[in-house]
Amino acid sequence: MQHEIDNKTLKVEDCAETFETIYEKDYFPKKLLSEIKEANVLLIPDYVKRNEGYVFPELTQEFLEYLKDNASNNIRPDIAIDDEDFKKLELHSATITVVTFIVKDVVFPIMIGIVTNFLYDQVKKMHREKKDVSAKVNIITTEETGKKSKMISYDGPVSGVEDALNTAARDIFGNDSKGN
Repeated sequence: MQHEIDNKTLKVEDCAETFETIYEKDYFPKKLLSEIKEANVLLIPDYVKRNEGYVFPELTQEFLEYLKDNASNNIRPDIAIDDEDFKKLELHSATITVVTFIVKDVVFPIMIGIVTNFLYDQVKKMHREKKDVSAKVNIITTEETGKKSKMISYDGPVSGVEDALNTAARDIFGNDSKGN
C-alpha cells in the first residue's frame, strides 16, 4: 500500500503560547503547578471539536516514557494534564503524530535528536522504511525568559524530520542543533 508522503512542509511562526500561558489553561492541573513548573519540556493536549475536548495522540505515553528513559539530566519532561483527564485519540494511520510540546530554547537542540530517534524507533516497530512513513511534529520553543515563542510544524516523511528541525533551529537560533 502506498501513501502520499513525498510532500513535506515545515513552518516556523511566531506563537503566543509560553509555559506561563499553558499554566493558565482549563486543562492544566492547578494542584500540580509547583511540580510541573520544574519541567522544561511540557507535553500539551490538542483541542478537538468532534470530541469536544482535549486529547493526546495515541503514542503520547510512549513518547513520555521514551523521553524519561533516553533524555539527559538536562531534560525534565512532564505532561500538562491530570491522569484522570488524559484522553487518547487513536487515528490508526500510517502517520506517526508526536504529541505537541513546549520546550525551553536551551534544550530544543537536544529534543531534535530525541524526537528523531523516537520516530526512527517507531518506524522500526512498524517494519517499514523511514521514507515510507509520515510524521506530524509540532514543537513550541520559548526563550528562557519566557517572553517569545515560535511554533515549529513539520508534516512529511520521517526521513526528513531531522533535517527539517535542524533547519528550523538555524532559522530561530542562527545555527543548527549540532552547534555549528
